[in-house]
Amino acid sequence: MLSLVVTADDLGIDSRRDDGIFEAFERGAITQASLLVGGPSAVSAAARARADGWPMGLHLNLTEGSPTAPHGVGSLVDASGRKLGKHGLRDAAARGAVLLAHVRHETEAQIAAFETLLGCGPLHVDGHQHAHVIPQLVETLATTFARLGVVSTRIPEQPLVWRGADDTHRFFVDVTRVAAEARVVYAQHGVGSTQAFVGLDLMGINSTSAGLCDAVSALRSASSAELMCHPGYAGTGWDDFNRSPAREHELRVLLAQPFAPLVGRNALALTSFADLADRDALWCPR
Repeated sequence: MLSLVVTADDLGIDSRRDDGIFEAFERGAITQASLLVGGPSAVSAAARARADGWPMGLHLNLTEGSPTAPHGVGSLVDASGRKLGKHGLRDAAARGAVLLAHVRHETEAQIAAFETLLGCGPLHVDGHQHAHVIPQLVETLATTFARLGVVSTRIPEQPLVWRGADDTHRFFVDVTRVAAEARVVYAQHGVGSTQAFVGLDLMGINSTSAGLCDAVSALRSASSAELMCHPGYAGTGWDDFNRSPAREHELRVLLAQPFAPLVGRNALALTSFADLADRDALWCPR
């Protein structure tokens, strides 16, 4: 039987997004969320998650907004003190312009903020815009995660369902390629993952019940998998992605319980990274 983790990213980015994520929790449509500790609604979202006992991970943000660390991360920001963006960070890392001490310092600050908000450190960390699999940063992040008690991460490696020739598709291809390389490094430091992953190209309007079921059914040979999703009510701030009606489309698709037939046939069990860790079922190839 496949164990499927359904993770809603970006909790704490906006109160309306949070409302949708918590509705998905309450109706069994997702199994955990990843908290953006520097998000505008992070404090209230964390308090609600903590009160209800929802499984949580850290959504490590190295690309957008202001840093969590008060100083010592200059190579991660521009002249205005804002992070470099999804592509900007990757370009700077490829040029050797990102100091790994700054990456470590900002990661430590976000893990400490998570502990302050949730009352315990994160056992699971994934990366906003997949920054945690940027090749030049992986070794530093893996050692930092392991030292601070993180036991699992996301490995966004998947066969792409949707085909296209635009920049988004090329980004997905690159992410899945470097994720395969990152898996080895994280595993060397004892940081596990699910065996399989889906979600890069099934977000927003590309999310359908049939598409999700087909993608998950194709993973029948895996012991565990993660579905990354970005549901919620359309927000009012942060960026166009957060404000998009596509967030509500994803929420509707998930609330329709697309995996119910697979669960009913005992082909699938919904779970969380915390549960996989408790069962010693994280995938950590050596």
